[in-house]
Amino acid sequence: MNSASYAERLVAVLKIFAEGPGVLSISEISEALNLAPSSTHRLLGPLVEQGLIDRASKRRYRVGTELFRIAALVETRYSLLNVAKPVVAKTAEESKETCLLAIVTPSRSRIVLAHKVDSAYPLRFKFDLLMNISPIWGSLGRAVMAWLEPGELRRVLSEGGPSPLTGAPIPSHDALSAELAMVRRHGYARSVGQRAAPDAIGISTPVFDATGVVCGALGIVTPEHRMTPELERQVIKLVRSNAAKLSHMMGHSGRMLDVS
Repeated sequence: MNSASYAERLVAVLKIFAEGPGVLSISEISEALNLAPSSTHRLLGPLVEQGLIDRASKRRYRVGTELFRIAALVETRYSLLNVAKPVVAKTAEESKETCLLAIVTPSRSRIVLAHKVDSAYPLRFKFDLLMNISPIWGSLGRAVMAWLEPGELRRVLSEGGPSPLTGAPIPSHDALSAELAMVRRHGYARSVGQRAAPDAIGISTPVFDATGVVCGALGIVTPEHRMTPELERQVIKLVRSNAAKLSHMMGHSGRMLDVS
């Protein structure tokens, strides 16, 4: 076994424990790695010595305390906001339009506009950052709402109010449900004149954490006169691609929780 393949197999072992059940037997690990049990034992040895993997009862293994410590350090340093900043900047640069990041609050009924990179165009919209707002209005909020659990969605609706821009009432339950189903189907939300300005078009895509739960949204906002059909296709592709990258950076495996 050369050094490259050995390192790759060590990483593969850690991924199995990070993504799998709490406790694994040698046979389960061997099957996942497509290795003989003796080879698996040799891989586990140094991981156990370093505290990354611990021995459990009945000749099984589990995640070690040292791996938990490292994971906690990484999580502290790489929150969604910290991880997202270069992605937001890249999205703004590639689209030449304003890009925003929204983060779901702990209550799960509000979002925070946590970061933005403005368009270089003279005409752009003003956004107040770091304020808790209802996700009902605007593409960022709708992208999040589409993936909230039913109880969380009911709380959003109970705490919501009319559009801050137009004073329009909250959509009916049937109309909103149909729109959120469309967001889940197409993978993005689109809004026109709901929050920033009458001619503001927003296109946003949800961001998911390692557990498959929506934790935020990445979006682009542009004046209606600049949003040609060609640009809209490019923006949709861009926000979907970069939000998927951001979700992956947050540990998301591609599996979302079923909220339908």
